[in-house]
Amino acid sequence: MRILVTGASGFLGRAIVAAGSRAGHTMVAASRSGEAVPGAAEVQASGDLLASPLALDWRGVDAGVHCAARVHVTRNGDARADEAAHQVMNADLPVKLAKDARDNGARGFIQISSVAALASRSAPGETVTDADTPRPSTPYGRAKLAADEALGELAQDGFAVTSLRPPAIYGPGVGAFFAKLARVAKWGLPLPLGGIDNRRSFAFVGNVADAVMASLGSLRSGSFIVTDSLPISTAALYRKLLEAAGHGDRVWSVPEPLVRIPARMLLGDRVESLLGDAAFDGGRFARTFDWQARVPTDEALRLTMTAEAQG
Repeated sequence: MRILVTGASGFLGRAIVAAGSRAGHTMVAASRSGEAVPGAAEVQASGDLLASPLALDWRGVDAGVHCAARVHVTRNGDARADEAAHQVMNADLPVKLAKDARDNGARGFIQISSVAALASRSAPGETVTDADTPRPSTPYGRAKLAADEALGELAQDGFAVTSLRPPAIYGPGVGAFFAKLARVAKWGLPLPLGGIDNRRSFAFVGNVADAVMASLGSLRSGSFIVTDSLPISTAALYRKLLEAAGHGDRVWSVPEPLVRIPARMLLGDRVESLLGDAAFDGGRFARTFDWQARVPTDEALRLTMTAEAQG
């Protein structure tokens, strides 16, 4: 297959291009600058897709994978502007791209969505599934849900539209919260997380890329959570990161209020990324596409920490 990937120079986009190349596909890497991406047979410089969404050349493309997205918030804290910006980039744009791909003969379009389209958090003991009623709580999540629903309406015979909803993705070169936790683990710093009984879902970037390949191999329409392991507590995750970095157990058990109060003072709302629950079940995707994760969690964390140590 000839597969065009938008956002191909990004963290997940690069992994998808590499996975597609290993699988024998002809990978077309599309990014703003058109920079070379390992595994890409062709590159396209899209420029600003918001200004010119029809800049991509879909001729001869069998399927598209849309990775480009807006994930940050506006710096001035303007909630209305932030909502509108996410809507334009994360909802309107993928629909325009999917229509262009379909009109040029593509047989499938895969949207890299997010579990945030369903929920950013779960209740203690709850595991969110594809069957749950969506309750997005952020501009990003609301825009992703709007895109998933609008894209679903484009599906027809001969043109499958699939929205994949991974949780937080990690791997070599990861940024954001996971990168900070991995860096602290590399230093071997003790953290008072033992009293936090939460459950969070994560997915290794290579496994998400392989899930995209499974979707391309059996084009089916629908929206699917994609996970590669059971939910894990932040304490258990940090222990695994410490072990991968060559350290012993340095997780202290401290009563939750004594951790949560100072953590909230330091992190604000971001404290939930460390202490909150966000558990998701990707079993429906695995059953539908007969897929299982290629890289086990412990190996994925080792690869991530090895890259962190070398960085």
